[in-house]
Amino acid sequence: MANKAILFDFNNLLFRNFFVKDINAHTENPDYMLWRYNVYNSLYQSLWANKGVTELVVAVDDKRSWRKSYFPRYKESRKKQRDKTDINWDELFKQVNMLIADLRHYMPFKVIKIQSSEADDIIAVLANVLTDFEIIIISNDEDYLQLCSDRIKVYNPKNKGYSVCNDTEEFLRKKYFTGQKKDDIFNIMTPNDWGQTEETKGKRKPGFGDAAYKKVLSEGPEKWLEKTHKNKSYGVVDVRSNLKRNKILMDFRYIPKTIQNRIIKAYNEYTFPPPSNIYQFFKKYEMRGFLERFSEVENKLLQLY
Repeated sequence: MANKAILFDFNNLLFRNFFVKDINAHTENPDYMLWRYNVYNSLYQSLWANKGVTELVVAVDDKRSWRKSYFPRYKESRKKQRDKTDINWDELFKQVNMLIADLRHYMPFKVIKIQSSEADDIIAVLANVLTDFEIIIISNDEDYLQLCSDRIKVYNPKNKGYSVCNDTEEFLRKKYFTGQKKDDIFNIMTPNDWGQTEETKGKRKPGFGDAAYKKVLSEGPEKWLEKTHKNKSYGVVDVRSNLKRNKILMDFRYIPKTIQNRIIKAYNEYTFPPPSNIYQFFKKYEMRGFLERFSEVENKLLQLY
């Protein structure tokens, strides 16, 4: 398989590069010029690090995810966490949107943002439909491990190496039971309305970690699900309903068909700007290193047309 496609989780890339020392993110004047350079350089350098790349997809989160519509408490703590910081989020998102617009206008990258879709939806769908390509996903988000195969690799830029998942089904099954704290996806023993009822308000969510999951495996998942499970504050917990909830939220095979179709359509109909725009991007942002060796840079980028 000669051709390779690189799929970038753009939001992951943006924030990884923003919260580094030299950017001074926690000051009144973060260095957005350096941040922009580092983000772009990460995209560009991936073309040199991987031979035979003919597609580079930049997958961008939409403001609202279909997962939020399905489960309103999805990522419910994100805004509270942001509000506690000293970051000017309005300015950061303004800069993000400007960079997205410029990449679309100047560069031969497929910058894809879909209504009600997250970057991982875009990446998961394209990784599975671009069967003629060897896929390299670049992100330190472990959600992508479920896609690992001989054809689909996940590169973790934080660890500077490829992530490995030898059993994607077991990886997912454990997630179904233990949940995912970073996205506020509850474990199997936590009902949707925990903390919202009179009996559970102000109380910590029920725990269900590695030890509890090992007990499930020793007993057998199906046997465990057949039993009645109770919580002192809540009463009987519908674990099968919670299992279904977590499958839909975390397993990419449950991405709605309408979302999948939007992604495929956007990819197939994407049009690149003219090659003559490339130089203007570096000139606009005064990226001298790229301007000084523009012939080499241009030749590399033209491989994507």
